[in-house]
Parts: sequence; C-alpha cells; structure tokens
Amino acid sequence: MTTPHAESPAAPGLQAGAIRVWESVLISIAASAPGQATAVSLGLLIPATAYAGGLSILATTAAMLAIAWSYHRLNMWHQNAGGAYAWVGRAVSPYLGYLVGCIMLAGYVLGTVSDILPIGPSVLTLLGFADVSNAWGEALSATILGGITMVYAVVGIHVTARFQTVISLIEHAILISFCVVGVTVVFVLKREGTVTPSWDWLMPSGIAGGGSIVAGMIIAVYLFTGWDTSIYLNEETERPEVNPGKAAIWSVAILGVYYAVLVVSLQGAASLKDIAAHQDSALIFIAHQLVGSPWDKVMAFAIVLSILGTTQAFLVAAARISFAMSRDGLLPASLGEISRTYRTPAKATIVFGVVMIAATWVYVFVSSVSGAFDAVVSCVGVMFALFYAVTGLTTSWAFRRIVTASFGNLVSLGLVPLLGAATLLYVAACSTVELDPMALWSLIAITAASVLGMVVARLRAGAAFFRLGPDAALGTQET
Repeated sequence: MTTPHAESPAAPGLQAGAIRVWESVLISIAASAPGQATAVSLGLLIPATAYAGGLSILATTAAMLAIAWSYHRLNMWHQNAGGAYAWVGRAVSPYLGYLVGCIMLAGYVLGTVSDILPIGPSVLTLLGFADVSNAWGEALSATILGGITMVYAVVGIHVTARFQTVISLIEHAILISFCVVGVTVVFVLKREGTVTPSWDWLMPSGIAGGGSIVAGMIIAVYLFTGWDTSIYLNEETERPEVNPGKAAIWSVAILGVYYAVLVVSLQGAASLKDIAAHQDSALIFIAHQLVGSPWDKVMAFAIVLSILGTTQAFLVAAARISFAMSRDGLLPASLGEISRTYRTPAKATIVFGVVMIAATWVYVFVSSVSGAFDAVVSCVGVMFALFYAVTGLTTSWAFRRIVTASFGNLVSLGLVPLLGAATLLYVAACSTVELDPMALWSLIAITAASVLGMVVARLRAGAAFFRLGPDAALGTQET
C-alpha cells in the first residue's frame, strides 16, 4: 500500500486528515445530487422506460456497487487524488491511464455544466416568474450561484464539508417529504389525473412494452455520476487507505435506494406525454401536479440547494484530478499549485469554474433546451460508464496473480469487477449507437483532443508518468 504524497515546506500539499468518513459520504452523495440529477433526467427517464425507471435504477445500482468495490480495492493499494487515471496508468498502461484521466475531466466538466443548467428555471420559479425558460434569467442565475459555489470550493475543504452537510439535510428532507406525498396521492388516493401503478412498472419494457431497461440504465448512470468524488479527496481524508473506498460503497448503496424511491413515488403524478412536454423542468412540474402552487416552489428550492451542492462537489473533484495530473507532469504546472492560505488547488478550481460558467452561457444562448439536455446527459452517461468500466477491468487485471488463490479472491477480485464493467460497457455501447449527431460529435471531439493532449504530454520533458511499468505490489495483496 502506498501513502499520499507528502508535502514539503516549499510546496504545501493538500490538507491531510481534514475529512471524516461521514463527511466523505455526504460529499459523494452531494456530487450525485438527487435533487438536481432527478430534475435533469426524470423527463428523459420516465418516457424512455415507460414507467419502469425503478427497475433500471436497481440494475444500475448493482453494476455501480461492483465498480465502487473496485475503487475501494484499488484505493487500498494506492491513494492518489487522480483516482482511476493513476490506477490504470500504474497497473495497465500509462497511455490508457492518461486517456482515462482526460475522459474523467471531460465527464466532470460536462457534468458540471449539466448540473448548473436547471438552476435558472428553479430560481425563476422561486421568484414567481411565469416564463421559467427565460434565457437571461438562466444565464445570470447560473453565473451568480455558480460563482458562489466556486468561492466555497476554493476557500477550504472544511468549509466545503460543512456547506455540503447543511444543504444536504435541507434538500433531502424536502425530497423525502415529496416522496411521501407522491405515494399518498398516486398509490393510496389514486387521484384523478395521475397514473395508476401496475405490475408493468416492474417489467424491463415498462407499460405496454413501450420502454427499454437499457435506455433507462444509461440515464441512470448519469443519475449516479459523482459517487466517486470521495476517492479524489483521499489525500485529504482520515484513514485515506480505507475511508474513501468505504464512503464510495456506502454512497452507491444509499443512492440506489434513494433514486428508486424518488422515481417510483413521483413518476405516476402525470402522463408520459405531459412529463415529456415538461422535460427541462419535470421535477417542478410533478411537484406542481402533486401539491400545486405555491408549494411547488419548495421543490424548486430543493433543486437549487442540490445544484449548489453538486456543482461544488464536481468542481472539487475536477480540481483534484487536474491537480494530480499536473503533479505527474501531464497538465500545465499551474493547475497543480496549492494555495498556501486555503490548502486547495485554487487555480484549478477557478479555471474549471470559469469554464463551467462560459459553457453554460453557450448552452443557454445557442442550443435548444431539449436537444442540449439529451446531448449533455447522454455524453456524460457514456463517459462515466466508460471510465467506471475501465476501472473495473483494471481491478481484475491488476490482481490477476492472486485471483485464483481462493474462492473469495475469485469472486471479489475477478467476477464482481468484471460483471460490473461488462454491464456498463454494454450500456455505453448501446447508448453510443443511438446518440444524436450533437452528442456523437462531442464524444469524437473529446477523444481527438485527448489523443492530441497525450502526444503533447508525452513529448514534454519530464513526463515520467509514461515511463511507468506495472506495479508488482498488486500481485501480493490479499482480500
């Protein structure tokens, strides 16, 4: 097992031991952002699955738990703020590791953009505007509130953890309350205008065979994105070899139950047609259907809190990944600088924050709402599915020398990571085939830019990362 990088007097490091395990779990859940993620994807998930969204979420949970276990095992071996990119680079190939790092950064950047997008309609709803799709309102809301989260992410991991704790408690109290209302209105009262639950909700193809569990799973992958944030904070967490991995596993388990309950309890509030028509604000629309005005503003408030939490968590994760890659000589040195005052990668956080805000303005004023939502969610889902899957495959490859030493090793280091990876690769492949041109060209551009960046990084003096060989220590670890 390796230890986090030590700091020197001349170059301050990240603040070791600053995060407790429960704070790590909260940050990972906040990064996944049940309120925001559901707000973005519910309008896609319900029509895609024909009310079988709960089943898609449970299937995705099983795959994600396998990958979270893989993260835990690899983190026990090597604690690095770069997470999967560092593991793949050391255990398989530095070239593949670099590409994984690029996919991770691209996924987090696009994920941060998709995080901040629903904040405009939610803020406008809170302020009582009739037109919640006003472009200027969306852009200004994203800029102001995105800037606030960026400042919090810069000023210290302790502040980040406290901020996440407060907003998480409020957000989840609101969401759970609406779940109770949804069950009461849809399942118990069966109020007119709602969709009566049926056993078809538990079928892979949904009501009347109109849905697809695979289509639902790629959206569900998007719902889960961010649970791995605790790993990128491992150099700042108590017991860094154990706690970040435990937090990842707990986060996935909690999110799986949470999302299944959210979707099943809320989806029957309206017809498929009505939900699809309110795709960019489906969660607020469903809240309005259940409780009417002004109580739907409470849901809008929960979404705003969730967006603040996940935007900050994504910025924190992206900054740590870029910090680790810069430390290895793969990105500009400035992204690896640690603020002496705040002990955070402040420059990297600011760079990603500015990119997020700029991309949001481009989205708001250039793209159509429904088209861009589809493209961003699909791209993010595919990218996260890919690098999660590669990490699972890396686990089985890295421990191949001892995988047959015992039945426990065969299951935990062989079968579990492989099954999780195979499931996510299948989902990603099926989704890629059906991507619209905007999303497909985005993935092609990201791949091309990553390859170009790899060539540049390889040619730079001092890129010792590309001279790494497989780490023999992996072959001696037992479960």
